[in-house]
Parts: sequence; C-alpha cells; structure tokens
Amino acid sequence: MKLPGNSKNRRDFLLKNNLNPNSLVSADLIHGNGIARITEKDKSEIITGTDGLITNRKNIFLSVTVADCLPIYLYESEKEIVGIIHAGWRSLMKNILVNAIEKTKKLGGKPENVLIGIGPAICQKHYEVGLEVAEKFEKYPKAIERKNNRIFLDLKEIAKLQLLKLGMPEKNIEISPECTYELPEKYFSARRDKRKEIEAMIAMIGIQS
Repeated sequence: MKLPGNSKNRRDFLLKNNLNPNSLVSADLIHGNGIARITEKDKSEIITGTDGLITNRKNIFLSVTVADCLPIYLYESEKEIVGIIHAGWRSLMKNILVNAIEKTKKLGGKPENVLIGIGPAICQKHYEVGLEVAEKFEKYPKAIERKNNRIFLDLKEIAKLQLLKLGMPEKNIEISPECTYELPEKYFSARRDKRKEIEAMIAMIGIQS
C-alpha cells in the first residue's frame, strides 16, 4: 500500500529535516504484535498488518503515528539496527516487545546493545481502563492504580517491566515523563480531544549515511 507521504505536513517535516520523503516507511497499525523487517523495496510504502518496523539498512526512515499510545524507539548500536513500535495496551498484552527483540536478534543484534526510548504518551493519571483490561496486567501490580472504584493503567511502566524481563539493562531504557493528555498545546490526544477523525503525531527513526 502506497504511503500518503505525500501529505503536506509530513512532506514539509521531512524536507525541513533534509530527508527524502520517498525514504519513509509507515506501519498500518492494527494494535497487534507484528514487527516487519524493512528493506529498500518498502520505501514509500505503508506496511499492513503490523505495529512495528525494524531495519538494518541506512537511509530508510521508519514511522508510526501516535495520539496517546507509546512510541517506542529501538537502536542496536553494534549492528546499527533501528526500530519503531506503536504500543497500546493490546500490543503490550500481545508481547510486541518480545517480538521486536527477537527480530533484532535475527538481524545479528544483542539485547544488551539495544537502547530504547519511550516517547511522550498518556500517563497513568489519565488512562482509566475497565476491570477486564486491568486483569490482563495483574502480573504488573506497580502499573495498576485503583482509586475511588476506578482503575488506571501505566503503559510506560508496563513497557519498562517487559523490557527488563527480556534482559535489557535499565540504564538502556529512557522514558519521556511528558503526558500527551496534559499538554494540549504540544500533543494530540485521542482521549482528551475525542475527535471523530483522530489527529496524531508521527514518530520516526532512521540512520542517514
């Protein structure tokens, strides 16, 4: 599927940063656990059926869109592998991070060399969920807060705990403290804005030669 990469905002952003709009690849986002390996043939494409992209090729820029979910950036320093992941509760429940690390290994990377950046996303204070969702994450009690018969989930904490369980050093994980819901002048938020047509930010990673 061809990327509508060519939307004015996206194109202007890429050109402003001296990047070729035709080098962009985007994930279609289905709230699943798929991680697609990207090569030159995928440039300017939307990759269907996936919420994560990974590559060891330079001059390819991987992207996802987010509007409360986690944008997770992956960089394996030794083999120069990069990845981008869109993770809401469904993808975290389905172990998308496990799949991302496994894909990294298949490209010759080592988990101990992986640096992870978790970008701005909705914070626990504003992320209320039902009991049926909270029960799926009972093994992460630090990520669940019950208050006045309401339940709040910490997506950033769940992602961090999952990464630590995969053997990643805590020093390799950096988490943005910013909440998309609380900063309307800076970020879109699906939960706050409640628009029929969701407005979102782009998260992107790549290595330029």
